[in-house]
Amino acid sequence: MSRRFGSEAWRVLFRDMALSNPWFRQPITASSMVPLPEFLAFHDELIRRFYPDRKDALFELGAESARWALVDGPLKRFVRDPQISSLVATIPDLWHRYFAETDSRSEAALRDAGVEFRVRDLPAWHPYFEHFVIGYTKEMLELYCANPIWTHRLVGGRGTTYGYLLATDPVPSAPPGDERAGGERARLVRSQMALTARELEVLRLVGAGKTNREIALVLSISQKTVQHHVAHAYDKLGLYSRAGATLWLFERGLLG
Repeated sequence: MSRRFGSEAWRVLFRDMALSNPWFRQPITASSMVPLPEFLAFHDELIRRFYPDRKDALFELGAESARWALVDGPLKRFVRDPQISSLVATIPDLWHRYFAETDSRSEAALRDAGVEFRVRDLPAWHPYFEHFVIGYTKEMLELYCANPIWTHRLVGGRGTTYGYLLATDPVPSAPPGDERAGGERARLVRSQMALTARELEVLRLVGAGKTNREIALVLSISQKTVQHHVAHAYDKLGLYSRAGATLWLFERGLLG
């Protein structure tokens, strides 16, 4: 955050949080245990202040955090064995390291098409617990795997439980024997075909590198309407970013 927005912006964020919440007036270190309401309030303010129009901000922050923590930060020796089976086994340990004082838990299992990752018994649903964590876990796998990782939600969304397949196969089949995951996968495939003509038109302009302002001018609509179309398309396709949208279009021959 300091590299992207400047150290002064980061200091102002903490100053403002300390003015509104006494908890942030005490020293905070890598080992501090932040109470859940304060923890979520901090991230809500961070997103509001620095990423007001970014639907995928928490996902991106999770990826950035993984790159820092596992490459330069306090967890750079956490993964001692780069073997994929050992790597997957450390994922639940990371969950407990970050969320030590909750009854929630995570599970990770190696599948033919990637890693099945599930979280259970969240204290409450908040986008941080899903989007940030999935961004972090995806980036962790990409740090150790040569091939890119795609994310496919299997179960959940705004509940206390969710599951994803972090796949090396861009269009994987459902995990064997999991009927719920199979049903969710079928729903995902159906939803990918449910874009309106306008949503697809906007998405193709996103893939062409146009900004929301440029798209609004091309289509003679407002920037807010463009944002709505992009958000709805992302929701339907399970995407988090413009790069993901471009890849989705490319794989289907819809660019250009």
